Amino acid sequence: MSDESGRSTKQSTDTLPPTTPDGATAPRRGGWSDRLPSLGGLIRLVALVVVLAFIAGAVSFVAGWRPHLNPFTEKKIDRSSPAVLRSLENISDYHAASAHMEVVVDVEDDTKWIPSSLKGERVLFVGVGTVDSVVSFAGLDGKRVVVDEVKHSVTITLPTPTIGKANLDPKKSYVVARQRGALDRIGGLFGGQSTDQDLYVRATTQMQAAAASDGQVIALGKQNTTAMLRGLLGALGYTNVNVIFEEDKK
Repeated sequence: MSDESGRSTKQSTDTLPPTTPDGATAPRRGGWSDRLPSLGGLIRLVALVVVLAFIAGAVSFVAGWRPHLNPFTEKKIDRSSPAVLRSLENISDYHAASAHMEVVVDVEDDTKWIPSSLKGERVLFVGVGTVDSVVSFAGLDGKRVVVDEVKHSVTITLPTPTIGKANLDPKKSYVVARQRGALDRIGGLFGGQSTDQDLYVRATTQMQAAAASDGQVIALGKQNTTAMLRGLLGALGYTNVNVIFEEDKK
C-alpha cells in the first residue's frame, strides 16, 4: 500500500505467527518434541536389531554346521615360488642320539631413564626342539680301523661325540606374553614391528649349552654308536668288535 505522499510502506510479516483461514494461530512445528522418535518407532528399531542379530546367529550356525554353505568362507592362496637347489654338501656324521629340550626365554629391552611403560619391550618365549649327539666318520682310515681276519675282530677308533646344532620346532615353540611400551605400540602401527629371530637364536643357544653340560645325550650317543657298529659288522661275520672313543683313551 502507499500513503498520500506517494511513498510505499512495507509491512513485515516475518515476526507474525502463521494463521489458519478462520484467523486462529497455527501451531508451531519443528520443535524438539517433533524430532524425538515415537514409541512405535523405538519398537520397530528394537525389532529390527533383534531380527538382524537372529539372522547373523543363524548364518554363523549354518556356517559352522555346514561350512560349504557359508558365503564368507576364507581361502588361503599360496603364491610361493618353488624351492631352488643351491648347493650339495657331503656329510659323514652319524646322529647317534637326540635329546628333546624345552627352554623358556625371558628377554627385556630397556631404555635408560625412560619408564618401561613408555619405552621398552619384554617377551616370554617357550622354545621346544631337539639336540643331537653327532659322531663324525670322516676321518676313518687304516689307522682307525684295524681288522684281524684270523680272529674275526675289528677295532674302530672314533672321535668323541659332539653336540650338534639345536633344531627348534616352530610348530611347538610360541610366544607366551609380549609387553610393549606405549611408544613401541604406537611405532608398531607404522610398521615398526619387532622380529622374533633373536628369540629363536637365544633358545637354540641355551638348548645346546644345556645338552652339553648335562652329558646324558653324549653318553647315549656312545652307546648307540657302539651298538650300531657291532650289529653292522657282526652281520658281516666279525664276532669281536671293539669301539673306542678318543676321549676314553686319554
